[in-house]
Amino acid sequence: MSYVPANPGSYDSHIGPYEYFWVDHQPILLSCGYKLRPRYEPRWVPSWKRANHKDILPLMCEDGRGMLVNNVLDAIRLKDGVKVVLKRIPSDGDELRIALYLSSVKMRSNSRNRTVPILDVIALPDDKYVLLVMPFLRVFNTPPFHCRWEVVEALRQFLQGLEFMHEHNISHGDACLLNLMMDESRVVPKGSHFNRRHSHDGVKYNLTWRHRCAVTPVHYFYIDFGLSGCYPHGQESATALGTIGQIKDIPEFSTGSPYNPFKLDICQLGRTILEVIEQKYPDLQVFIPFAEHMARQDPKDRPSATEALAEFEAVVSTLNRRTFRARIWRREDTFSERCSRFLRRVPLL
Repeated sequence: MSYVPANPGSYDSHIGPYEYFWVDHQPILLSCGYKLRPRYEPRWVPSWKRANHKDILPLMCEDGRGMLVNNVLDAIRLKDGVKVVLKRIPSDGDELRIALYLSSVKMRSNSRNRTVPILDVIALPDDKYVLLVMPFLRVFNTPPFHCRWEVVEALRQFLQGLEFMHEHNISHGDACLLNLMMDESRVVPKGSHFNRRHSHDGVKYNLTWRHRCAVTPVHYFYIDFGLSGCYPHGQESATALGTIGQIKDIPEFSTGSPYNPFKLDICQLGRTILEVIEQKYPDLQVFIPFAEHMARQDPKDRPSATEALAEFEAVVSTLNRRTFRARIWRREDTFSERCSRFLRRVPLL
């Protein structure tokens, strides 16, 4: 998705070519009611050049770091001060059609619809691209989970969301970690910086948050329909080709033959659940068998989205309800930290 600027020599030397589009379109976005961060204002002067201290480094400043992805950027909606995300996509592609369909009033009325709402669509002068306006979200497993109840709520919503998409013959195509998001508004009430998610202001890495179980309900969403497909004739006859998505070693990719994109979604989500649990949370081993079923080598051995959700709920039903809100630990949590947290909960005699 290349962009050719009218005057390449007019940008500050710290602005990368992948950022030219946003600088050039900042006035248009402002007229539409969306304000970009100072770095993308046409007359931007880096804050470290204006600072009194000569030893200040760009990375120590909020405006010192460029973009994470060249077609996605955050903004402030001026009418209410809400932080949003803008994504540049082709105006005539399936991504726009699928995103708008899933975000229609009828589709949003179903509580199992866990696809990101489209708040606005901004037409661009070239007519080849538009900007989708979406809520500001963060990857679902950060900050860390506090208890099993939080994990159950997150996985339930993602499984319901996948079932909902599949019921409408839509495959996601990249149901992997970076597309599984959480509304942070309750969990991180001070908000976080788009490029520095462990920072509130983009300068200090001092993120504070509340446990999800204390601020329920917390909502989870699928984003990015750039690899999605709509198959009106149903799931059974659907086929796709190519190595797509964040996980590249999916079994069916190795054959070069057509595969079922709905079974791909199942495997991707199962692999992601396994990755989060096995790498981070040894206390969540009970969920591994159902996720392994989703990620089986042979696509025919994988469950449907509805079957996966039923298996998950069966596992949840076996859990002792008293342990739902008991603290779970990550592998990197130290023994001394666990002890200190336990002692803080035990009253002194």
